[in-house]
Amino acid sequence: MGNKVSFGLTNVYYSKITTNNDVDVYGEPIRLYGAQELSSEVIGGSERIYADDAVIATLTQNAGRNITLKLTELSEDFKTNILGYVKLANGNLVEINNAKPVKFALGFEFQGDIEARRVWFYKCSVQPINEATKTKGESAEANSISLSIVAEPVQVGAYLITHVVSHKSDDNYTSFLTSKPELPVIGG
Repeated sequence: MGNKVSFGLTNVYYSKITTNNDVDVYGEPIRLYGAQELSSEVIGGSERIYADDAVIATLTQNAGRNITLKLTELSEDFKTNILGYVKLANGNLVEINNAKPVKFALGFEFQGDIEARRVWFYKCSVQPINEATKTKGESAEANSISLSIVAEPVQVGAYLITHVVSHKSDDNYTSFLTSKPELPVIGG
């Protein structure tokens, strides 16, 4: 019996992708702390084709996912490794507007009621971040940062895939998020 509800978000990781001879190589996963919320929407949809007063076909398109990840703060590691910021000798952090985009894998865990599912999205890119802050009033309210991420499909044999899900009963569950992501072997 699977999950009846889904809740909780924890253990968010990213793995920087480098390309070596047209092959994507995943780096060691790095933890992103302060995860508050994650949502994902399919890029595409479906359209019904009508003829002779009936639906004769349904065309579906899945071109990946739009992901929004809300964090309490964004680490300097993520800013330098993925967003292209540069840390100066004096400790200052500089945003480089023309930095080359860096792809990464995004991993996280849903607590759920039974499964505590863990997920890796294989090939992501992120837009530059917007930052905002406000003064303290009678009560302090924490700031947050939202990342707009696109998870694009990856070719695995004859298939296009975006992500993989691991369950507590899977052989690789314990090390799933702390090991480098691996593309699956899909049979048949």
